Amino acid sequence: MRASAAGRSQRSIVGARTNRRMPRRPWPVYTLEQVAEHCHNDDCWIVVNDKVYDMTPHVRNHEGWIGSGKVSTLLAILSAMGTDCTDDFNETHDANGFRELNAFQNGVLDRPNTTRERIKYYTWEQLVASGCIGDCPGMRAAAKAAAPDVCDICDASPCADGCPGSRRTASSG
Repeated sequence: MRASAAGRSQRSIVGARTNRRMPRRPWPVYTLEQVAEHCHNDDCWIVVNDKVYDMTPHVRNHEGWIGSGKVSTLLAILSAMGTDCTDDFNETHDANGFRELNAFQNGVLDRPNTTRERIKYYTWEQLVASGCIGDCPGMRAAAKAAAPDVCDICDASPCADGCPGSRRTASSG
């Protein structure tokens, strides 16, 4: 009886050793220049809050490709490829969006990005012309209907604060 009890306790000690969690390896480190190289729908990285995310699987499987009413979201992601889109992401996503984003993390920036800029949103035609995506006539029509208006004065979408073309009123902030 004693031997089997000793055997069980010996196995549990060995089991405890093998079930220990290994320390997490640090994330790979990338520069903004390296992230900028990943600006194609088949190789799509973005930066949010100084973390690097490989959005390629999300882009490949996005509902917007089939024109399901999510075309404008797909255009926003495609416009952000290879860039730091922290401000845009933070403004448009809640805690659930951040939880979903975490699954795509593949690294961190080499240093905090202090020169963030707003994303310039592109039309389907502009993305095709840039070579970032291939043309798809059915998507072109759906994207045209969903594309955000771009201001002719400040070239922003939505129009930038203080622009004479701004459609904002004092009450809409």
